[in-house]
Amino acid sequence: MILLSFIVFHFSLVSVSAQTSVRQITIKEVFKAMPDSLIPYLSQNNRLDFIDFMESNMEAKVTNSLNGISRMDIMNDQFLSLTLNEASKVQIRLLPVSEPVDSMQQIICLVHTLGVKGLESTVSFYSCSWRPLQLSINGIVTPNEVLVQPTSMPDDRFQELKAMLMPYMFWASLSEAEDVLTIGLSEANISTDDKEDMKLILRLIKLKWNGVTFNKI
Repeated sequence: MILLSFIVFHFSLVSVSAQTSVRQITIKEVFKAMPDSLIPYLSQNNRLDFIDFMESNMEAKVTNSLNGISRMDIMNDQFLSLTLNEASKVQIRLLPVSEPVDSMQQIICLVHTLGVKGLESTVSFYSCSWRPLQLSINGIVTPNEVLVQPTSMPDDRFQELKAMLMPYMFWASLSEAEDVLTIGLSEANISTDDKEDMKLILRLIKLKWNGVTFNKI
């Protein structure tokens, strides 16, 4: 099991010489150039079909190499969202950077979420040429920040609800409209009787990209 540890990113963004031109890129361009190894059962033809369907305002569905149906849900200049299957989703967003990386003024943030009820996400960063960025990650979003005990809730009930969530798994979601990453704790196998109380103790953490790192809003 891969637990998602978050989040301060301290890394050096690679600078290029002043003579090298810096340009903007669109999500469509980086998606076309994505290495097949990142989503092995989506071919380049599948990716090109997705783009064609979206630009034609058609339903963007393809048959992947596993003979299943994958779908592109959203695509704009900076963001796209894919449903690979019922238990696998991918979001990609272009983030602006304060210093150029591989001659580009943006980097790629990719969130891959697995699961149907118990969701778990991994977050990766790449240059616009899909070079993995070396990140030093310190976990600043912890279960204690996401779990909040209401004043009206007895301590034994709060502890009981916390135990239901273990082992803790985090999910992440990129905003379609802005450079924001939302983090939450996964709820798996929670009974109907406990769902209302669970809503009272769980909070979402929002992180805003500032050109170098994500900071809590």
